[in-house]
Amino acid sequence: MENFNIVDIPVFEDEKAQALVDSLKEVFEKSQNNFAKVCEGVYKIWSYFKNQYFNAKNNEYYNSYALLAKFGFDKKAVSRYKSCYERFIVPVGNNNVRVTTMFDDFSPSKLFELLPLKDNVLIDCVNKKILRPEMTVKKIRKAVKLIVNGEDPEQLSDATIQTHEPEIDESEIPPAYDPTKKYEFEYFQSKTKNQLLNMIWELQKAYWKMRRQR
Repeated sequence: MENFNIVDIPVFEDEKAQALVDSLKEVFEKSQNNFAKVCEGVYKIWSYFKNQYFNAKNNEYYNSYALLAKFGFDKKAVSRYKSCYERFIVPVGNNNVRVTTMFDDFSPSKLFELLPLKDNVLIDCVNKKILRPEMTVKKIRKAVKLIVNGEDPEQLSDATIQTHEPEIDESEIPPAYDPTKKYEFEYFQSKTKNQLLNMIWELQKAYWKMRRQR
């Protein structure tokens, strides 16, 4: 998922606007991996703030894109999450949401790659296992591009959609930084500046979570 942020989020006089902001913040505080809830939060803020500006208590005005940018979403990300909510997310009990069963095994990054296909084409391709969750992101992207450009999905083969690029075994991707664990200094030496900033952010969240539990 994206590199998100919940620092310096504006506060609004409008009660519904503030409720939507608090709801999205809560998703991040609990887990940034709750994809369905993130999609819902982005969609509801985009819908409520669409084509209008709300005055925050810092005396700045925000439309949907300006507010969601404070969370770390650029316009492309807003469009992707909004579209995923419309196409892949369904309600469940107790005001909750989840990814629909047909697409439940596709990771968020793979769902993003499926968005260019029309609903009837996409459903047909998934039912016929032309597009499968075990395919890599690169293979899904190439298959979707071929279909959009007029290729018959049923004529596609694994050889046709071979990317000819090194494939990443997702099972070998190292686990995400866990602020509750101890790491050797060499672990941090291998990280980029952005990765280190994200680790500091995760550590800060863990610290304040412990403070609230006292």
